[in-house]
Amino acid sequence: PERGEDWTEAFIAAMHRNAQERAPLVVRAVGTEGVQRMLDVGGGSGAYSIAFARASETLRSEILDLGTVLPIARRHIQEAGLSGRIATRQGDLRQDNFGTGYDLVFVSAICHMLSPEENRDLLRRCYAALAPSGRVVIQDFVLEADKTAPKMAALFALNMLVGTRAGSAYSDDEYTTWLREADFQDVRRIRLPGPSNLMVGTRR
Repeated sequence: PERGEDWTEAFIAAMHRNAQERAPLVVRAVGTEGVQRMLDVGGGSGAYSIAFARASETLRSEILDLGTVLPIARRHIQEAGLSGRIATRQGDLRQDNFGTGYDLVFVSAICHMLSPEENRDLLRRCYAALAPSGRVVIQDFVLEADKTAPKMAALFALNMLVGTRAGSAYSDDEYTTWLREADFQDVRRIRLPGPSNLMVGTRR
């Protein structure tokens, strides 16, 4: 079913509240050293771009998201006083070219909406968008290898299976395989409090 603007507004508002709480943890875990240019894929409300920009005065971010979402992001960016350092770009993360030369490509709460094939394709485009030594950081529910733990992520996987065309919660092994297939090095998982973790890969 088509979801109207009211639904988008309410959904992004809920995501923003959640992201605002998590963002400082994520920024600390990832770090901003060497990050001048960041691409926030499907960046939603802009909460993560805002947190990264606040953590480093030289960091500039670009949020790529749908036209229905960007006005909400721009509002938050303006309220944060960061319009000079956070740009927005309308695009479709499922198929668009992301550009080049980024030091960090951040992909939060996106992979669970995509099929394995779509995730492989997404990560190849993330790799192409990065400068040498740049990093991709995926934040999502990450299942253990047997896919039954953590319980919250396993239940979420079931929910995604029922509620979306192709989505699921994926395991550490699956993310690691996709990242390596896309040619990422030094692939690792960073565990954070709460249900979602980070998967990180570096472009050679």
